[in-house]
Amino acid sequence: MYADTEQRIRVCQECQLQAPVSRAPQHPMIPITSLWPFCKWAIDIVGPFPKGAGNAEYLVVAIDFFTKWVEAKPLRTITSKQIRDFFLGKHCMQVTTAKVLWAHRTTHKNSTGETPFSLVYDSEAVIPAEITVPTERILSYSEGENDERLRTNLNYAEERREMAVIREAINKQRIAKYYDKRVRARTYKVGDLVWHDNQASRAQNTRKLGPNWEGTYMVIGISNTGAYKLAELKDNPIKQTWHATALKKCYL
Repeated sequence: MYADTEQRIRVCQECQLQAPVSRAPQHPMIPITSLWPFCKWAIDIVGPFPKGAGNAEYLVVAIDFFTKWVEAKPLRTITSKQIRDFFLGKHCMQVTTAKVLWAHRTTHKNSTGETPFSLVYDSEAVIPAEITVPTERILSYSEGENDERLRTNLNYAEERREMAVIREAINKQRIAKYYDKRVRARTYKVGDLVWHDNQASRAQNTRKLGPNWEGTYMVIGISNTGAYKLAELKDNPIKQTWHATALKKCYL
């Protein structure tokens, strides 16, 4: 009786759709690193916000992985032309040399122990507070000596960036080690039927009492980074890639 009950509940479609979503990671962390400035960028679109100047209510933001340098631009609407102009225009000129772009703070220090400004220009920025309340750096300023010191700083630029890379790698290894302790591995093979996390895809109504899962999909490809290529079970399959943490095995 118990075995029959368990089997009937397992294949119940409503039970599967309303099953809780596990928040434990299902794949080891894969740290993303960058070896030199402006070769790898991440981009995101934020909004909508309350309308501001020029009726802008969106913000496109790009961050360099190495220096954590930020470029941002307010937009009224989001179009492919505006995003292209953002990268090719003055707002993000450095991106034109990028090798990798991921579509997913300039004065404070990050995990590298350096500020974004110093990693880009090889010198620390002078902030407005130092002008209002003069510091020793401002009081001892000499234009001739300053130019000489700036040229001297260039000699140490490569060494400082190499040390920044080492510190960042050590920090990310520490984070990955902590993250991997919580991993509860869950793997699928080609041909498996799966549900997808509805909070991630928002394919169904996500309000209260809405389904936690949506689908079903069939696994048609597997990557070595824990992502799966899925085909929607319809006449015209829609193929996309989702991470393993957003999937759950489907029973029919």
